[in-house]
Amino acid sequence: MKRFVCGAAALLLAALPMLARADWPDRPIKIIVPFPAGNSSDVSMRLLGERLSSRLGQPVIVDNRVGVGGALGTGVLAKAPADGYTLGMGSTGPMAIAKALRPDTVTYDAPRDFVVVGGIAWAHQLLSVHKDFPASNFAEFVAHARKPGVRLNYSTGGNGTTHHLIISQLVNQAKLNAEHVPYKGSVEAITAVIGGQVDFSLTDLPPIRGALAAGQVKLLGTASGARVPSLPNLPTLREQGAKDFDYPTWILLIAPKGVPEPIMEKLYSAVDAVMKMPDMRDRLIGLGLAPMDLPRARLSGFLQAEEAKWSELVQVSGAAASVR
Repeated sequence: MKRFVCGAAALLLAALPMLARADWPDRPIKIIVPFPAGNSSDVSMRLLGERLSSRLGQPVIVDNRVGVGGALGTGVLAKAPADGYTLGMGSTGPMAIAKALRPDTVTYDAPRDFVVVGGIAWAHQLLSVHKDFPASNFAEFVAHARKPGVRLNYSTGGNGTTHHLIISQLVNQAKLNAEHVPYKGSVEAITAVIGGQVDFSLTDLPPIRGALAAGQVKLLGTASGARVPSLPNLPTLREQGAKDFDYPTWILLIAPKGVPEPIMEKLYSAVDAVMKMPDMRDRLIGLGLAPMDLPRARLSGFLQAEEAKWSELVQVSGAAASVR
């Protein structure tokens, strides 16, 4: 009898984790966002969290952990319990660039330490010039830049940022003569274009909407393989002759690796349902983003492929040496 009771107790203890997983979620879920409140990536997570909360029956809270270009909050997520109650926003900088840029200080490894729950949005980067710049498309831009005696300068939010890496690749590929002028942030960088202190830069849509409407800046193309949904008449640089040029940045929902499969299945299902909602898609497009529509079959290899792609750009730019 004693042996039977002990055996039954052991079976009950073994079943408790499964019962807990079946009850998930039974308390609030947190999404760590490694960037400040109010920018488009933060807003996209808040839109996602509101809709996930309705589907999962628990509050979904956004927790902004800002610092080190997004690496601080991403590092916090890497150390969080893999129980489905702490998720995070994954983006290009901290997930695909940081390790190549600062190999001695970044403590996490994105493909090893995280799993992608779902693709949320692409952020298309726009080649922007001052309103008086003597070009209205990419071909004219290249032709002007190659004129004898012309040396352009371009602004970014700093060495090793996504904009720096993309422009460096463009300058090398198009064989242009251009000097990098790093600023403290992306807003300052695009402000320098508007004010005519530099010739060109890259930006996503939200920071430039007002200047674009006022005619203070011109857009020559997008650095992605697809057009921006809210700017359907703006061609891509690839369409205009920049061969194979496809460098959109991205926003993901991620989790620490090791979350039990039953919980992951619930998360996959909930995120997939939210990303099919017309109002969610419309809100993302209104932010200047593009719904990601990343098939589940691509989720497992996405981080590894993107890390390889962006690490190559770090090498081309020489940015790693400048940030150490």
